[in-house]
Amino acid sequence: MDPDKKEAYRAMTGALLIISMPWLVYLIETFSTVKLTQFGLYPLEWKGLAGIITMPLLHEGVNHLMSNTPSLFLLIFGLFLFYKKTSWLILLYLYLTSGLMTWLMGRADSLHVGASGLVYALAAFHFVSGIIRKVPRQMAFALLVAFLYGGFIWAFFPSLYQYTSVSWEGHLSGMLTGITFAFYYRHSGPPPPVDPFLTEDEEVTEDMYWNGEDVKIGEFEEIG
Repeated sequence: MDPDKKEAYRAMTGALLIISMPWLVYLIETFSTVKLTQFGLYPLEWKGLAGIITMPLLHEGVNHLMSNTPSLFLLIFGLFLFYKKTSWLILLYLYLTSGLMTWLMGRADSLHVGASGLVYALAAFHFVSGIIRKVPRQMAFALLVAFLYGGFIWAFFPSLYQYTSVSWEGHLSGMLTGITFAFYYRHSGPPPPVDPFLTEDEEVTEDMYWNGEDVKIGEFEEIG
């Protein structure tokens, strides 16, 4: 199989696996008498710490879940495509850190459910990574993220959601988490464009990365 198609298939499989989890939880809730959203995240309460894990899996109805599913799929697909083996660790950090920050920042006596915090974390991670790493494919993906989700910026204004159940704290936590880990992982993933002053022996190309070869250039190291 062509290396590019193989990587895309692997990334798609991983993304489908992840987004199937909240759908499975929703189906369990639908066909049972248990209201699972009660196990969401309660900010600044010890019982709410478990919500760091459960929050992205729980949604208030099918419309809420459907609104998050396409974004989750695309952004997780991009993460698995660009970061290969490191992608699972990055996803775990984004998942847990955005949840922890929501627990710390959220309003008292509020309940937070939904994967939008993780969506914001992934979107911010991709956008900032594309800017600071300057890898052509990642830059193109960052522009796609900006085009599709540029309106997300409005979700950081609490006054717009004063009388709604939308978790602006989760959105802000996700954005800050994504930006932080974009800088932390700035030396991971596909290598940057080839330096024209490198010798032939030192030259490292993106094709080497996508073909699964060892890539080492400066501080960059990624093994497919």
